[in-house]
Amino acid sequence: MVERFWRRVLATRSLYRAPQMQNLKTAQSFGWRLKLAALCLAGLGLISLEGQVRAQDKIKKIRFTYPTESIAVLPLFAAVKWKTFEDNDLQVEIIQARSQVANAALASGEIGYFAGVGPASVSATLRGLQSRAVWFASDEIIYLLLARPEFANIRDLRNKKIGITGLGGTAHVALQIALEAVHENPKNFLYVSITAAQLFAALESGVIDAGLFSPPYDFYAKKKGFREVLNAGTHARMPFGGLTVMTSTIRNRADELKKVIRALQMAKQEMLKSKERTIALISSFLKVDRDAAENTYGVPTGDGIDQIMKSLRLAGQFTDRKVGFEEVADDRIAKEVAKELGYKNN
Repeated sequence: MVERFWRRVLATRSLYRAPQMQNLKTAQSFGWRLKLAALCLAGLGLISLEGQVRAQDKIKKIRFTYPTESIAVLPLFAAVKWKTFEDNDLQVEIIQARSQVANAALASGEIGYFAGVGPASVSATLRGLQSRAVWFASDEIIYLLLARPEFANIRDLRNKKIGITGLGGTAHVALQIALEAVHENPKNFLYVSITAAQLFAALESGVIDAGLFSPPYDFYAKKKGFREVLNAGTHARMPFGGLTVMTSTIRNRADELKKVIRALQMAKQEMLKSKERTIALISSFLKVDRDAAENTYGVPTGDGIDQIMKSLRLAGQFTDRKVGFEEVADDRIAKEVAKELGYKNN
């Protein structure tokens, strides 16, 4: 009897111990699985972090400067807004600065890219700055000379004050070329330097008698009844916006420069293709309403550079010097990008 009792007790204990031992083994196995999963997740985390680090290493930070807020620099801001810079592994910082300051910053290496090609930048190159024009945003300028209603034509503006956005800049020399084209002596007019944003107010208040406007500000001036007396763009064919860099950039950072030009050209393509997006961009960038924005809607060329040189000689600069295209421009990388994007080069 006793023996049978103890056998039952031992049997019962073994029944209870078996699940406990099984649970213990299961728990230990589960614990190892958790540890294994944690290690796997940690490994994936490291891989992900490594991928992020590699992605960050791949992104190149560059610095741009531009002279003034105008439609000429719109492709630059389109490339930022529409992420074509990001698509080319570039992160861009943009700083506004006058041409003289920008030239000094280019020379010192503080900035890598100047958003502009015109008389000021070409003149700086000819005076010794080791820079070149490498891309044109457009080879057609858009400038209208609008006068107060009492002036019926360009002759009425002789010895009157004309507002322009920068003495010696693209607007100024384009106006001089246009005046010569209509047989007017540029010296018969008075020029006042005013920012694009203040030009309309100066004309409206009578501080100036006429102003040289680019889109979309010309829309407001026309809407207010100011009279168009000269279309400078039909007489002066020269670059309208673009890209200038140091020769060291062309030589040592050609791949980066190629990405920059591609990003700008892609943004320009999108501007031409998508009217709605471009109107919205003009409205936000230039702080104008939709009506004004809606009414505003390359490869460096020898003709464009020739026009710039003509404007400089007109201002009395480099009159005794014959300047070759290669002295102030370099179209090689822009041509490569054009070919890759499906453009036909001449």
